[in-house]
Amino acid sequence: MIVLADRGSEQAVAEEEKQEWLNEVLLALDVPVDAFKLELQEMRDYLASIEIEVWEYADGNLDIYKGEDIVAQWKTPEFILIKDTPKKWYYEIHINAWARPLQQLDV
Repeated sequence: MIVLADRGSEQAVAEEEKQEWLNEVLLALDVPVDAFKLELQEMRDYLASIEIEVWEYADGNLDIYKGEDIVAQWKTPEFILIKDTPKKWYYEIHINAWARPLQQLDV
């Protein structure tokens, strides 16, 4: 997937896309919407209680496990700076993420 962002806002746009993707995956794993309102540690505890783990690495990669199986993964996006006009630049953000189809997750 490719997302466009103005120069200077590319990190915020990529982070927003990552959060939306994470929410979609958790919803597909039947995590109730109310759980998204929990504090971070409460959310981690809740997810652990239903055998879901979210691992976020220092490089921005993200792995989601259901039980012992990896069910989704977000790789750090590639940012490509594009010249639109002599004074206008923007970024193409190439997002590399996947999730197993819900029917394969045994939820």
